[in-house]
Amino acid sequence: MKFDMKRKMRNCLRCVLLLVFAACGTRDEGVERALALAGENRMELEKVIEHYSQDAGDSLKLRAARFLIGNMPGHYTLEGNLINEYRKRIYGDTVASFYAKKALDISLGHLEFIRERSYPVEDVKRVTADFLIRHVDRSFERLEEYPWLRDLPFEVFLEHVLPYRFAHERLDLWVDSLRIKEEALADIRASGNMKHTLWNERSSVEVEGTGLAFSDPLVMELFKRYLLEDCFHIELRNLFAGRVSGLPVVLDCIPRYANRNGYHYWTFAFSPENRNTSVRGTLDRKAAKIYRFTYFRQNGLNPKEREFVPEFFQEPFYEDVSDEYMYTADVSVPTTGGVECDTRYAYLCVFNKSRWRPVCAGEFDRKGTGFERLGKNVVYLPVCYEDKKMVALNYPFVLDLRGECRYLEPDTTRRVSVRLERKYPFNSSLHAYNKRLGRVVVEASERRDFVGCDTVLSGLNVRPVYAEGKIDTVRACRYWRVVLPAETACAEVVCFDGQGERVRGSVDAVSAAGFDDDPLTNTGPYPSPVIDFGRPVSLSRIVCLPRGDGNGIYPGDEYELFYHDLSGWKSLGRKVAADYHVDFEGVPSGALLWLHNRTEGVEERVFTVEEDGEIRYW
Repeated sequence: MKFDMKRKMRNCLRCVLLLVFAACGTRDEGVERALALAGENRMELEKVIEHYSQDAGDSLKLRAARFLIGNMPGHYTLEGNLINEYRKRIYGDTVASFYAKKALDISLGHLEFIRERSYPVEDVKRVTADFLIRHVDRSFERLEEYPWLRDLPFEVFLEHVLPYRFAHERLDLWVDSLRIKEEALADIRASGNMKHTLWNERSSVEVEGTGLAFSDPLVMELFKRYLLEDCFHIELRNLFAGRVSGLPVVLDCIPRYANRNGYHYWTFAFSPENRNTSVRGTLDRKAAKIYRFTYFRQNGLNPKEREFVPEFFQEPFYEDVSDEYMYTADVSVPTTGGVECDTRYAYLCVFNKSRWRPVCAGEFDRKGTGFERLGKNVVYLPVCYEDKKMVALNYPFVLDLRGECRYLEPDTTRRVSVRLERKYPFNSSLHAYNKRLGRVVVEASERRDFVGCDTVLSGLNVRPVYAEGKIDTVRACRYWRVVLPAETACAEVVCFDGQGERVRGSVDAVSAAGFDDDPLTNTGPYPSPVIDFGRPVSLSRIVCLPRGDGNGIYPGDEYELFYHDLSGWKSLGRKVAADYHVDFEGVPSGALLWLHNRTEGVEERVFTVEEDGEIRYW
């Protein structure tokens, strides 16, 4: 009930703010705050308001100007010697289109090596009246020019079409420099009723001069290395393309996946008619929170003096839209263990890239910190920060599908043994690759041409993450052939003698990838790998690793198992794997666990041991 009331109050507040914008003859708090922060630039912003206050016919433009000014604090251009030197080379490129230059400038401020050597220059201190008036006027010209904007609710136009800024790029009148191709616009105008709801069909329209080529090799290298394939930078360009097209395109994100490493950003044309709730890859990529980038200033955090706030939550322009995509739950997390936290805010974290990373904030309360609209079937860790150091407020917990919290408190009085064959969940694709190895045939011969060879295995036993065959014959042969089924790839073929020791032979270059101790390289079915041991050998066992992700347990690698208590991760020891599994004893029951490969690899997931002994990854 408490959270329902908060949600209603939040929605009412937003409606009130929009109504305030509609009152053309009044000044709202956002505008007053912006004017106060503008300093010497205050007169420029006041000129804009005065300009649109002269004629009653400009009432909508006045609302638009108030919206841009009232939400301007916090929007800025990044400046500095390094970023400006890059801009000089980008905008001096004689081959690149203005679109390409602008798109690259939008991304520059999100590159860490540039950000750390730059400083912000606030829009309220720089934006001129001429710039803002021209931008508003041109945006309203598009309202008349583009038929799909005429029916668009004005509030949607304000938030998703009108804004002049995308990130921390330099300010310019891109509305004058980029236009939809006349032919594309003519085709849309001739398209019947679709032209009135184009946002239901597209997220961009073909614009003149949108190539992304640069003649400057340094600029092109920057683009290829950092910006070409990263989803965030791709979607920043898509946001730019959408707004240039006059479409209400929004940028949404999962700041940190809850069940794997990384993050995800995507764009789509916001429709006031239909819900857009599909995100590519969500069946296997779980979100704890989903946020939307806005120009509208959200209710940001108001920390105590010198209170540390994680970087993502310093940004006041992200709106929580989790419940537009997921069935969510609100929770109240009590503080336990005598933790004293002199902060205004607490956070929920997910495990990502071997660290706890905050994805949700709530006002700290020892009796129970409330967190709203959380994704389910996710493990969270509640924390606060003391001098930038993360402090756990309670044990990690699973928020299950019923919306209930199951705290993962380790029971050190009841310990179990655990056998692990992977450090990351085995998915259906990997299982399919492994199943195919069940039809592997192994032949042995004293001759290289395999005339008169013996079939020593007519199939392998498919284990959960690999396949193996036990060989009964004691016949010694120099040549052994592994016949793979059609369309089957094998990452590794490993042979053992009668004493259980690994034996190695030579193979040709075509099959070398299956014998290089690298589980991320594969040999195919043709030609069948032939192993020359150089002498007759008897084999007792053959192991075949399927095409995979390199997240299994591999002999020779060192592994460390951790469990989580109130003070953080605690080690249960290290072991060098002797086989394709690793065993740990004395593991506290009920705990959240993490297996770390100390030798190599980056993909690792936390997991629990369920009551039936099943390993469940989170």
